[in-house]
Amino acid sequence: MLADLRVDFAGLELKNPLMLASATPGWDGQRLKEAGEAGFGAVISKSISPRDAWLEHPRNGRMVLYRVGNKPVGMINMELFTTQTKDEWFNKEFALAKEGGAKICASILAMPDPDITAELVEEVQETGLVDFFEMNVSCPMPSKGVGMHIGKNAKTLYEQIKAVKSVAKIPVMAKFTPGVSDIVETANAAVEGGVDAIAISNTVRSFAGVDVETGRPILRSYGGYSGPAIKPITMALLAETAQSVDIPISAVGGVSSWRDVVEYIMLGATTVQLATSVMWKGWGIVQEILDGLAAYMDEKGYKSIEDFRGKALPYITTVEELCQEPALKAEINQDLCTNCGTCHRACFYDGVKWDEGHTWIDQDNCDGCGLCAQWCPKEAITLK
Repeated sequence: MLADLRVDFAGLELKNPLMLASATPGWDGQRLKEAGEAGFGAVISKSISPRDAWLEHPRNGRMVLYRVGNKPVGMINMELFTTQTKDEWFNKEFALAKEGGAKICASILAMPDPDITAELVEEVQETGLVDFFEMNVSCPMPSKGVGMHIGKNAKTLYEQIKAVKSVAKIPVMAKFTPGVSDIVETANAAVEGGVDAIAISNTVRSFAGVDVETGRPILRSYGGYSGPAIKPITMALLAETAQSVDIPISAVGGVSSWRDVVEYIMLGATTVQLATSVMWKGWGIVQEILDGLAAYMDEKGYKSIEDFRGKALPYITTVEELCQEPALKAEINQDLCTNCGTCHRACFYDGVKWDEGHTWIDQDNCDGCGLCAQWCPKEAITLK
């Protein structure tokens, strides 16, 4: 293997770009240690709060797999924050986590008063056991004043970061909420406040659904949606941010394979976080992704992550500009086409014609949407 998976993230050298996201798999020091041993370059704790009010989790069910047909495409959770006290983290959990060999990140729950958030940062860094911070300004579940309620407001976010950076002696990353109207405004506010890195993004606020037999909610409160289905949302937020600011970005959401990691890096990410896939498939997925990433880089001749980071960004434009480019039309490879009729159902422009068992494209009617090509089971249709 020739590929060098090391990355520089806000001044920290990580052995690879994978981070364990702040979630269930990192609820204590033992699990963070196991994550490090599994191969993660960095591991992030569950969010620590200066208050004990959120130390309890709902224990009447708080996770639901969201399925389409019988295939899980996402997961709704009501996980909240750490169940360990500050003292437990300071006196035991962080030290245990370090035994795993990964860089240690403490997730800090930003409080309504920025000075209280800064005090917590000082307490944690005095232990000397953590390498960087992740500010949770994005959790979709808590009451007004914390979580996403801070991250949605650029001014409030700026004040939080400014306060934390005034005392932090190690790098600070802010974890954004996807529920913002303008991610660029949010990112610029964070950079102005002095943040060292950005994580994009937390889970999407959601509802688990209703049991139609009983009329009762499956989970009786709102949660955060994670898993493969949210990846397109993350990609859009990531690309917009990477085009606007020049600080390291950690992409979070929907990672199931090394291909997902490559896509995020090509959209500007320096590191990539995952948690749901670990919960679904176990620690073994970490090495599986790392092996796939290294093999891909060797095949392509990439010696380092930087060789392809941001590679896709120059090709992203506006839909208005795309309207001015030459039109593409669908074409059918008759050697591959089985006349199954799938493309007929997909076309609403009357561009697909069928006569005497022969399927062909009416070039005058084809509007170049590409849906027929996406649905073709034989990949017989292309846009040219």
